[in-house]
Amino acid sequence: MTDRFRPRLTELRHLQVGPLGPHIQSFATLVSEQGYCDVIGWLKLRLVARLSRWLQKRRIPLKELDEARVAAFLNARWAGVVPRTRSGHQATMTLLLRHLRQINIIPIPPRNATGNEIDLMALDYEGFLLGERSLMPSSAAAYVDGACRFLAWRFPSAKIYLKRLRTQDVTEFIVHDTSNFSRRAVQFTATVLRSFLTFLFQKERIATNLAAAVPAVPHRRLAELPKYLHAREVERVLESCDRRRRIGKRDYAIFLLLARLGLRAGEVVQLTLDDIDWRAGELLVRGKAARVDRLPLLQDVGEALADYLHKGRPACSSRRIFIQSKAPLTGFTNPGCVSNLVQTALKRVGLSPRHRGAHVLRHSLATGMLRNGATLAQIGQVLRHQLPETTEIYAKVNFNALRTLALPWPGGAL
Repeated sequence: MTDRFRPRLTELRHLQVGPLGPHIQSFATLVSEQGYCDVIGWLKLRLVARLSRWLQKRRIPLKELDEARVAAFLNARWAGVVPRTRSGHQATMTLLLRHLRQINIIPIPPRNATGNEIDLMALDYEGFLLGERSLMPSSAAAYVDGACRFLAWRFPSAKIYLKRLRTQDVTEFIVHDTSNFSRRAVQFTATVLRSFLTFLFQKERIATNLAAAVPAVPHRRLAELPKYLHAREVERVLESCDRRRRIGKRDYAIFLLLARLGLRAGEVVQLTLDDIDWRAGELLVRGKAARVDRLPLLQDVGEALADYLHKGRPACSSRRIFIQSKAPLTGFTNPGCVSNLVQTALKRVGLSPRHRGAHVLRHSLATGMLRNGATLAQIGQVLRHQLPETTEIYAKVNFNALRTLALPWPGGAL
């Protein structure tokens, strides 16, 4: 394992040239905290030093440094450079700008200073979803992406004229955008479009609520069986984690939260160190629609978390419980990261269920409870379902109960 990047002040003096010179030390500390190795750390600092000299040569004051200046610097630097060697430059510049704004060295750009009209509309819609609808950030991002696709399709010039929207635009977009999508994807697109058009109507951006023009997509409720693993298969997934390694300790703790407490991938991502109450033996979970629950910290889950926090979690400034294994040492960016870990583990043990994401372990917990005699109401309570109807799908895997409902075959069994 590479040593953590920890440069000394004397080693940084030759880089402290130009308007960024006084801030090289604090940026180096940030790079060190994010877990970059010696080689990558020095590459990032040298790039910042070159930006500082570039600003000095053009007599650009530091307070004018922004995304546009960074883009001009990178374009000049990339001239004639092989694309492969550009890797990491943009990420370094993004990290630098964020750092300088956090310590109040450069101003935060005005909200309407960057981006086209579609970008600004996306910001407004995202604020509505997070603030008024209480959606999870990952769900809000998916909704915003769908709304932006609609706006880009209807207004390709990025100049928005909402008064020109008609019901025909809505139906034509559904046909155009979902021609190669699955049924579930089409249903989601329709849901997003209804939400976005309702948002525009509520904010008085359009005079008529066009959400009613979104065509209904056929949906047979409870038409499918829940995707799940048998108890022995869940144990195989858990045992596949090499708990002698730091990553194995982390993945084992994550899988236990999914398989024992039924957490969603997004809920695992959001967990922070402050959410664990060791004295009370409870875990605070932030669920859908801003719901907050306190779940009992089961013994094996608590032991796995303690083992990871003491022996597996890297030292970093993030308060998230689960940290990425490679620099930057921050929390997972989205729920897909957790689902990818589950997919890798399933492949490792040779399992290939129809659903390979993190939710398969949540489904497995519910079906296992049902087969051990739990009622649907109890399962819904454990899974924190807001509506009883959400839990009804698990009745389809209770084969013993279903047999009592089956009518006898005419003529008797063969």
